[in-house]
Amino acid sequence: MKKVRLQTLQSVCLVLLSSTALIFSASLALGLVKADLFEPEPVTHIYGTWVEQEVAPYVADSFEIRPAGVFIHGRQVSTHFEWDGSTLKYRLGDEIYLYTYLSEKLVRQKPAHYISTFSR
Repeated sequence: MKKVRLQTLQSVCLVLLSSTALIFSASLALGLVKADLFEPEPVTHIYGTWVEQEVAPYVADSFEIRPAGVFIHGRQVSTHFEWDGSTLKYRLGDEIYLYTYLSEKLVRQKPAHYISTFSR
């Protein structure tokens, strides 16, 4: 008798779980639930000094993002930058610098001398 009740309870739980997953998947596919629901919120402010990590301190690159633009060693090198919450982009001379925000760090994508990470 107990075995039959346990099997019935397991079957009911399995049907409920499957139904819930199916309804959620259909809602996601139809756009009723946003796909970015489970993604972390983008960083709203990028301002501050970013220092290259995992290199010797005397060769580490650094730059500062302020509302007025991009600064290197206290000198303004660009008056414009683009920040969409996950990608930072600015121009320095003829070069475009592109960084991706990942786990509270900026990872330099361009120019691609080598993979470098920056943190505040």
